[in-house]
Amino acid sequence: MGMDQDAAGVAEVLAANELFYDAFRSGDVAAMEALWSERDDVSVYHPNWPGITGRDDVMASWHQVMVLSEPPAFFCSNPTVIRRGGVAIVFCAEDIEGHEMTASNVFVDEGGVWRMTGHHALPLSLNGQNTAEDDAGDGGEGDDAV
Repeated sequence: MGMDQDAAGVAEVLAANELFYDAFRSGDVAAMEALWSERDDVSVYHPNWPGITGRDDVMASWHQVMVLSEPPAFFCSNPTVIRRGGVAIVFCAEDIEGHEMTASNVFVDEGGVWRMTGHHALPLSLNGQNTAEDDAGDGGEGDDAV
């Protein structure tokens, strides 16, 4: 592990990543808002949604997913951290009520606190195939938003 990949730094990033999943599962909008960077150059790509950029719009999307609908029970597994200086990316698998997803979560060090600047989740294909029908959600019940 290089100087930027020290175990303590990786552990801090993984702790911030787990805070993200804890906030989501518990529907804690205040914790989610505190975790995300105050910068405007943040983005989120929920499955079956167009990309969302800008802090206000990103936070509005989390409010919609966490408050206006029932947040799904899901967990991160097999996280891998790539960290260079004040930027870290966590790649992981997500198990969302039996559906497998892959996710990347981007964090920046803001004054010694790891804050999120990006989240991207995508369904994993089954048997190496993912059809347009599998990915095209109608926004109704059963569509995974992470």
